[in-house]
Amino acid sequence: MAEIVTDILIVGGGPAGMMTGITAAQFSPHKKVLVIRPETDAVIPCGIPYIFGTLGGTDEDMAGRAPLLAAGGRLQIGAAQQIDRVAHTATLANGDVIRWERLVLATGAENFIPPIPGTGLEGVFSIRKDYDYLDTLFSTLIPQIKKLAIIGGGFIGVEFADEIRKRGIEVHIVEMLPHLMQAAFDPDACAAVEKQLRAHGVHIHTGARVEALLPDSGGKRVGQIQIAGQEALTVDAVLIAIGTRPQVALARDMGLTLSRSGGIWVDAFQRSREDPNIFAVGDCAHKQDFFTRKANHAMIASQAAAEGRIAGMNLYGLRQLRYNAGSVSIYASEIDGLAFGVAGLTQRQAELEGFPILVGETRLPDHHPASMPNTTEIYCRIIFAADSLQILGGQILGGATTGELVNTIGLAIQMHASAPDLASMQFGSQPRLTPSLHPLVAAAGDALRRHYEPLHPCVTGDPHA
Repeated sequence: MAEIVTDILIVGGGPAGMMTGITAAQFSPHKKVLVIRPETDAVIPCGIPYIFGTLGGTDEDMAGRAPLLAAGGRLQIGAAQQIDRVAHTATLANGDVIRWERLVLATGAENFIPPIPGTGLEGVFSIRKDYDYLDTLFSTLIPQIKKLAIIGGGFIGVEFADEIRKRGIEVHIVEMLPHLMQAAFDPDACAAVEKQLRAHGVHIHTGARVEALLPDSGGKRVGQIQIAGQEALTVDAVLIAIGTRPQVALARDMGLTLSRSGGIWVDAFQRSREDPNIFAVGDCAHKQDFFTRKANHAMIASQAAAEGRIAGMNLYGLRQLRYNAGSVSIYASEIDGLAFGVAGLTQRQAELEGFPILVGETRLPDHHPASMPNTTEIYCRIIFAADSLQILGGQILGGATTGELVNTIGLAIQMHASAPDLASMQFGSQPRLTPSLHPLVAAAGDALRRHYEPLHPCVTGDPHA
């Protein structure tokens, strides 16, 4: 047993923990920064589905430790079993005791496994952020599969389906909601994703509730998936990709306040309610929506890293320039050339919340002229508040430019931009890189046209009257 002394102890080495460590080392260079995590080798969370298709192996999805070490932080392999927040000590599984001044919990999330019969059968698995586990899946389980059912049609389910079908495996997605991706996108965008998947041979079962997983003739391995009102679907394996829950066992044992949604309660600077010396970041921390302050369950690496930067800057004094204003929920993905992204509220979400809204839309090529090689059509929908004209959200269907367009929408939301702001936005244009008219400018202009039509009828009248 050893006793280790550090100034900043970060429990967890995923995107949130590592970014906290890097930022803390940069902003508090006189302080010792130590990250502890149980994994010797860590993977990039967003890249996990691509291990099984595009990347072709777990070693191609490794998250480096060099940025933390270069910033002056240290990394130790270990698992925290108990934390005494009064004594400021953490006891590891091997008996080592670490003394700290500031503590950051970045313990992540655990997969949600639904309470249906058969989830313990062989061949039933979920996706975990663990190198050895994923490497075993890639090298042992996946090569044996000819027919896979995926329970859950969110981002993980959709991305995994597209990647695993590239190995010649028959894939079925089973989703309880009427559409795939429905929690993140409006129905027309969901339908576009479904069409693209079907075009590549993925079988989609929506509005489908799984009643049980049934064993094969041997009794130990999964052989069928029973969907309510349908004949049992014969399969070789089942991936459960319904979602995750915050991993808060350490926080609960420490007596920290948990939100009703399950995460560790934190303020705008990621501090716990009980102790300003204890922070929480990433999937284990409570999230609030940017607009409504309701619980937000967006557990994505980019959000986790942003929270890590916030905590890292505020460990030894609050910096008002860096605080958590709420989750904007920025997502993007791609299926064989069709990219899709969303930031902020969808039209359906805004209407359900009660916002009077104004919608602007546009379709245009992402290069100019449209005859330029590799040109793809962009569909851009922007949602504004009808009273203030402030942007509430946006969705993109397109090609390679989709990711940065969605990030731009996310920035506009955080800057409280309005339709006039975006319609008059100055932008650069280059034939091989951009459209001639920026999609946000075009969509905002469309929204303003709709806004002014009832106020100024002459806008749509006979120009010669």
